[in-house]
Amino acid sequence: MPDMSYHHGDLRTAMIEKGVEMINEQGVNALSLRKLAAACGVSHAAPYSHFSNKDELFTAIQKHITDKFVTVLSESLIGMDTLDGLQNMGCAYVMFFVHNPQYFHFTFNRMGIHIDFTEIPSGYEPFELYRNNISQILSKINYPQELWIKTILTHWAFVHGLASIAIMNGINNAGEWEERVHDLLSKSYFLGGNQCG
Repeated sequence: MPDMSYHHGDLRTAMIEKGVEMINEQGVNALSLRKLAAACGVSHAAPYSHFSNKDELFTAIQKHITDKFVTVLSESLIGMDTLDGLQNMGCAYVMFFVHNPQYFHFTFNRMGIHIDFTEIPSGYEPFELYRNNISQILSKINYPQELWIKTILTHWAFVHGLASIAIMNGINNAGEWEERVHDLLSKSYFLGGNQCG
């Protein structure tokens, strides 16, 4: 029987996390609630107490990851409305995926995210939070508004690239990723110098 540990009453979260793993490994079409039950070591009927079908499970996985991502980004900005806030948020972005590489693969390979830089809302809640907070910071420092989208895209590309590198197999990084990310972000031309957590 598969070794699938979960706290009493938290089977739903355990199945969501196992669903992420299975979809990353086998693809969405290969997943079924019956296979998920077997992987979690529970009865075939157990998943139906939480999800009526595979589509509902997939939606729950998307919401689970998105909510966690939004929480991490939001907490990184508490009390931060200066350029240091850009660095904190960048660090939070990278470290979220360093600690949860399975979420990176699912989010950007499976969710079919569509982000429109020209529209508000953009189509993806974490990016909307990301863009809004950078915009507020740029406004506060009187940064030329015509350069906002370019700067937001540059910042996002930088931290997203760091996240993708950090989770790559075969990457040998000297020191802890928190320290390395902090160092790289602190040297970026549009960022301040606050330590990331």
